Amino acid sequence: MSKPLLRIPYTDLPLPSVIAPASASTLPGAIAALHRFFVAPSPGDLPASAVVLTGAGLSVASGLADYRGVKGTYKVNKTYRPIYYPEFLKKLHGYLRAVVCTSCKNEFSRNEFQEKLATLNPKWAELLERALKSGALDTEDPVERRFKGLKVNPDGDVDLPDAPYTTFRYPSCPKCLSSPPKNADGHQHVVQVDTDGAWKLPSTAGILKPAVVMFGESIDNHIKHAAEEAIDNAGKLLVVGTSLATYSAWRLAKRAQDRGMPIAIISMGGIRGEDKFFAGMDPNQEGEQGVRVALSTDDLLPALLSALRNDVAPSEAPTQASLQASFGNRGVFKDMLS
Repeated sequence: MSKPLLRIPYTDLPLPSVIAPASASTLPGAIAALHRFFVAPSPGDLPASAVVLTGAGLSVASGLADYRGVKGTYKVNKTYRPIYYPEFLKKLHGYLRAVVCTSCKNEFSRNEFQEKLATLNPKWAELLERALKSGALDTEDPVERRFKGLKVNPDGDVDLPDAPYTTFRYPSCPKCLSSPPKNADGHQHVVQVDTDGAWKLPSTAGILKPAVVMFGESIDNHIKHAAEEAIDNAGKLLVVGTSLATYSAWRLAKRAQDRGMPIAIISMGGIRGEDKFFAGMDPNQEGEQGVRVALSTDDLLPALLSALRNDVAPSEAPTQASLQASFGNRGVFKDMLS
């Protein structure tokens, strides 16, 4: 097997987590600790607001496998590698609000992009309309969806039968089409479309992709600065569903720590350098200085949301009835992930 082009950090299991406070090992205890974390005043002159840093583990609740857990992809499949940037460009995974041009870097509405996709691919539009009319998208039950003619893969992609995959057409970046940019050599790119407006060869620019940072892609400076400003303008940091294995994520948590911000981490399995994030913390604190929880977000976050909405006092352990009632928030949580 050839050596990967990019190094994948921390593919082995991280060290076990040390739960803090110790009572946070149970669901009621974790809710109480996180409630105290949020309602306690920020230390010093730090703002009262909190900033949230999330990772791919947040999507496990929607059916995706994790990467670095006991049953994670890197653990189960030693030869696995992520989808690299050139492969991502062939697909339209991710971010549903905007697309960005890989050449000129301008962003455009995903809704307008989808309308153009429907115009360029009428067969696909017809299949989607049929699925909508059947009510297949009105249920979360995969069995019922399949019965109504719609199969959804764990990553959220819809598998439409008889769909013409080999002739799928994409619109071009409108800015590059009207004014082709120059390449690194100073020569002008070629951007052409067919009579329907679909990008075609020999075009060398004007390709649109979801406006997210993909594996192997550098983070733009304005995104880095925006993330740093979010940390600098908050008084607490909540980390959810990430091992902080990538430096871009770890440095933000380290920045928060250097500012003296209390940090709460919700993630299954160990965290990169987590012993340092909680070093020097009072062993008798109850969540106001920091929290480390290793419970499923699918159970914890909806229950925490209910506790915060109902303003359950940190000293009060939520009753079984209140925990069951909180599960009604799961739908909201999963909608947030989609």
